[in-house]
Amino acid sequence: MKLVIDQGNSFVKIAFFKGKTLIKKEIFSDIKQVEPLLDTCQSIIFSSVFQSTLPAFLKHAKSVIHFSYQTSLPISHVYKSPQTLGVDRLAAVVGATVLFPNQNVLTIDAGTCITYDFINDKACYLGGSISPGVQIRYKSLHHFTAKLPLLSTTKKPELIGEDTQKAIHSGVINGLIGEIDGIIDRYKNSYHDLKVVLTGGDVNIFDKELKNSIFASPELVLIGLNEILDYNETIV
Repeated sequence: MKLVIDQGNSFVKIAFFKGKTLIKKEIFSDIKQVEPLLDTCQSIIFSSVFQSTLPAFLKHAKSVIHFSYQTSLPISHVYKSPQTLGVDRLAAVVGATVLFPNQNVLTIDAGTCITYDFINDKACYLGGSISPGVQIRYKSLHHFTAKLPLLSTTKKPELIGEDTQKAIHSGVINGLIGEIDGIIDRYKNSYHDLKVVLTGGDVNIFDKELKNSIFASPELVLIGLNEILDYNETIV
């Protein structure tokens, strides 16, 4: 059994894999909650968007890969600053090659930020873009104005907000729907056979609202990390 650990900005997601099959997934609020699970695993990959060193309890575990820009990958890339590239973005595009091998794929991760990442049909990652996520947009409207209230995610609002709260919801949610569809359209203009994979904590806000056809995969990053773990075990 393999253990995949994905430490994000808000939560720690873990998954057990047998081969390429995801057996079980859990979400924790603290990385220390993962420690009791180590004895059941033969190999581990740890990925964190902000932690540059292994947690203490993982340093003595057997067969651990700390995923970074220096880790060997089953894909190539032309990114000019790999040391600043989010490991979650890399894992997502690797996961995309598992779901759609030898195809042009745009991955969209709707989390703290909205990230767009493109990998072509030759398994070469070209790059992408980063945009503020849902909660950042709500918080910024409150923080940088004198009177706008701090709101949180809601179901898709009406286009025309008939009061201030509804206007904020419309601007944040409908604005992001328009942004995501617009970005997809621009990629499709260049890559007509494009596949689009949507993932991230806010995937359920957008998966049924976009006009473009997308494939929702909440486990995309975990799938990619498992593929990276398998690849590194084969080259040892």
